[in-house]
Amino acid sequence: MTRGRHLEKASNGATGPLDTANREIREAERLGEQRHLARSSEPRRLTDLLLSQLEELNLDGEVTVPDSYEPTLAELRAHLIDRRGVGTRLLGRLQCGGSTAELIETVFLIQEIISPPTLPPGPLALEDEDSA
Repeated sequence: MTRGRHLEKASNGATGPLDTANREIREAERLGEQRHLARSSEPRRLTDLLLSQLEELNLDGEVTVPDSYEPTLAELRAHLIDRRGVGTRLLGRLQCGGSTAELIETVFLIQEIISPPTLPPGPLALEDEDSA
């Protein structure tokens, strides 16, 4: 088979082992990126969930975090192990039985570490106090 006929055959929809391998590699890369995105976004989802629930507890006057929060706290701890900026001391504060207000502060601190606030590039336009 000449090179021209091979290219013609490939363009007619026939796939060879190289095409199949390339397609499988692209699919594996896509799945890997999806898994990475899911792993990196899960701690943020958990902190958002916890903050919402803990703020409700706080508004209801609950001063102590109930044991029912342990599964979510354990899941968050598991996601944060070996995460840069989150040490064992901070992970140790993600426990039930402590102060609701202190746990809220801890979760806010973790949220700042895992997804710090960002500013847009370039200078910020600030209003003068006189013109406000």
